[in-house]
Amino acid sequence: MSIVAKRALLAALTVIGLVLLLVGAWFTVHLGSSGSAVLRSTPASDAVVVIEPSVLNRVDRPVSITAVAAPGTKIWMGRTTPTDAEAIVGGADRTSVTGAHIRDWSLVQSRSGAGTAPNLASADIWRQTASGDGRVRITVDQSGAPESVVIAAPDGKPVDLTSLRVTIARPTWFFQALLATLVGLLATVAGAAGLWQSWRHPTRGPALVPADGPDDGPDEASADRPDKAPVDQPDTDEPTQEVSA
Repeated sequence: MSIVAKRALLAALTVIGLVLLLVGAWFTVHLGSSGSAVLRSTPASDAVVVIEPSVLNRVDRPVSITAVAAPGTKIWMGRTTPTDAEAIVGGADRTSVTGAHIRDWSLVQSRSGAGTAPNLASADIWRQTASGDGRVRITVDQSGAPESVVIAAPDGKPVDLTSLRVTIARPTWFFQALLATLVGLLATVAGAAGLWQSWRHPTRGPALVPADGPDDGPDEASADRPDKAPVDQPDTDEPTQEVSA
C-alpha cells in the first residue's frame, strides 16, 4: 500500500473515531447510568395539552409523563385511546405533542382548535386518571397501546403548565452509548498515532543499485580463473652463464 493511501485510511479512521467519541459521550452524559431520556417543553398556557401515541408508544418501554404548574394549581391528567381523546377534546384550543428533538431533548408540539373542552373528569372513557396540586405524574406501560394522554383542569379548562416532561428509560441505552464512546476513543487514538508515525517516519523507497552491480569486494574465486593466473617469474636461483665474444 502506498504511503498516500495509508495516510488517507488513517485519517478516515481518526475522523470516524472522533465522531463516535463525541456522539457516544453526548448520549452517555444525557442518558445517565439509568438510560433515561428526558424530553421537555413548556406548553401554551391557554390550551389543553394532548400527548399523542407517536410520543407515548414510540418505544416499547414504560413512559412517564410529569406535568408541573405553580403551587396550588389544580392539574388533571387522563389516559385513553386516541379516538376517545380526539372525540372528547373535539375542536377545543389544544397543544398537541407529536414528537421529539433529540438534539436538544425537547418535545415537538403544535397548536390547533379554538374554544374550551367539556368537563373531562366526569367522562367515563378514561383508563387511568390522576390529579393533584402543582405536580401530577402518570405512567403509560404500553399494555394498551396506542394511547393518548390529556392534561387540563378537571373541568376541561386549560392549565398554565410551567414544565412538561416525558421520560423514557431503557438501561441498555447507557451501555450502548458507553460502548460507542470507548470504540470511538480507541479508533481516534489508533488513527492519530498512525498518522503521527507516518509523518515522522515516512516510508522510504528501495535503494538504487548501480548498473554494474554492487561492489562486493575482490572476487574470491578469481584465483581459480585462467585469465587471472599469476605470471611466471624467472627462477633467480639458477647460475647466470657468461657469453664470451
